[in-house]
Amino acid sequence: MKISIHVEPQMGYTYEDIVVLTKAAEDAGFYRFTISDHFFGNEKSTERQSSEAWTTIALLTPQTRSIRLSTQVTSQSYRNPALLAKIIANLDIASNGRIDLGIGAGWKKSEYEAYGYPFPSVKTRILQLREALQIINLLWTEERPSFDGVFYKIKETMFLPKPIQKPRIPIWVGTETLKAPMMEETAAKYADGLDYVGATPEDINQKKERMRVMCENVGRDYSKMMWSVGVMAIVLGEDNDNFEERKEQVLNQQWPDKTLTQETKEKWLEKVITKEIAGPPDVVIDKLSKYKDEVDVVNICLPFIGDLRENGLDTIKILKESIINKL
Repeated sequence: MKISIHVEPQMGYTYEDIVVLTKAAEDAGFYRFTISDHFFGNEKSTERQSSEAWTTIALLTPQTRSIRLSTQVTSQSYRNPALLAKIIANLDIASNGRIDLGIGAGWKKSEYEAYGYPFPSVKTRILQLREALQIINLLWTEERPSFDGVFYKIKETMFLPKPIQKPRIPIWVGTETLKAPMMEETAAKYADGLDYVGATPEDINQKKERMRVMCENVGRDYSKMMWSVGVMAIVLGEDNDNFEERKEQVLNQQWPDKTLTQETKEKWLEKVITKEIAGPPDVVIDKLSKYKDEVDVVNICLPFIGDLRENGLDTIKILKESIINKL
């Protein structure tokens, strides 16, 4: 099992913060560094900056040497799929083959509306994702391909240079819900891996038999399907003394909206504690180790606490010293 570090730029990370954290993750020996693809946090986070995902990865590429770089996950709606394929292929070359594509159907209605994107039904967005992935695959692997879809089209497209990685750049389809057979089928048909957000080891284990059947139905070798999970890590020092304080800090930065009810806040806190990775190092080690038999990669989201850079560096340091070496 490999471990990645993930940050959410829309929570207020500056570009400089992201550079520092990426380099720290690389120096600590983490497998990959991923970032989300959002234009803002929520309607109430008006003072937070949010770096665009792919230009940020482009700027990280020459400043890193070995760590893989990816989105977790990019929305298929935000960029024409042919242009997205071109951007990522160029980054693959610039990084000497260190790019992954994490991609999803898109979900954030407020963001779509704010930036002028149509927001169709979930089913339509997933069908758009399928067409986008077909176009991306064609452009990365074939000469002068054409595609005549319902939503997207290309015609005898000249596409050079091709990516370094063969047969293609790894594609991870991301989904937040475990009740998403259309997304799982999409991954079986067009991707290399499936990425769940906030899933427990038990959740993932329950999905594997269904994925096995889906892969067989589309002629896919199930044994080559990769699995990953995204979880937040609230890693403390050697004891629980400041656990409650740090939980509240996460809550206040995640949800700056003062009009939220206490019930809503408590439900979110309960999710963080019960479904995410939280606690002192020994607890975090125990929770992470339970994923070893179920996933190939665990993407650890740095917590949104206080000074994002300093707390991110502290978390990376603790993970390296107390967790990476023991797993």
